[in-house]
Amino acid sequence: MTGSTLGAKLVQARRQHRLIDTLDPADIPADAPTAYAIQHEALRDADTRIGAWKIGARAPDALATGAPIALEHVHASPARLPFDSFFRVLVELEIAFRFAYALPPKTEDYTRDEVLAAIGGMAVALEVVDSRFAQWPNLDPLAQLADSQNNGALIVSGVEPYDVIAPGFDFLTPRLEFTLDGLPIAPATLGNPAGDPRELLLWLVNHCSRMGLTVEPFWTITTGTGAYRVDGPAMVHGSIDRIGELELVLG
Repeated sequence: MTGSTLGAKLVQARRQHRLIDTLDPADIPADAPTAYAIQHEALRDADTRIGAWKIGARAPDALATGAPIALEHVHASPARLPFDSFFRVLVELEIAFRFAYALPPKTEDYTRDEVLAAIGGMAVALEVVDSRFAQWPNLDPLAQLADSQNNGALIVSGVEPYDVIAPGFDFLTPRLEFTLDGLPIAPATLGNPAGDPRELLLWLVNHCSRMGLTVEPFWTITTGTGAYRVDGPAMVHGSIDRIGELELVLG
């Protein structure tokens, strides 16, 4: 246990749809391991299990971070969610992965080759970025990390076989379309700030292994891009060439 009450407060904020107005200094995670522990305390307090992960890094050589996403916050496309079920809405179109088989914890780190060989599928994902804190984004990054790294929900397309999609696929600058009510909202710079998003998977697998977690093949693992603010009910549509497409109606 972390000695922090932040995990319980985050669960209460979601359940009651009430922002956390102030963050007690004692609840600010002291370091990244504490923030990761609070993520899992919140899952236990909510009596839920992991359905997905979000992972990302600010640059190819930057330290990756990630957060588990509760199963009830993962939705198959096409999806319809109430706009006012979120505190604010930003959307990101992302490449997601699934593994072909479980990767259990082990004493030594998984190698890059082991992780890449285990990839089984690819999907298009749409993350709804949200926060349970009233002062977001002017907030300690470790508190944001504890708060599911600002995840509100994840929409996922059908999963396509990795060995079919990967050969010849441009992982650095994929061809995509991203629209809000039919108007384009794709970022000017395409691609993942971490570079090839597959490189983030190695961090995730070894992060889970060190925490005693088995990486499950039903987990959708989404990789970040850039967020676009949505100010009201709308329809969001996204597609990534050769992988698929998805749709979210925010009503």
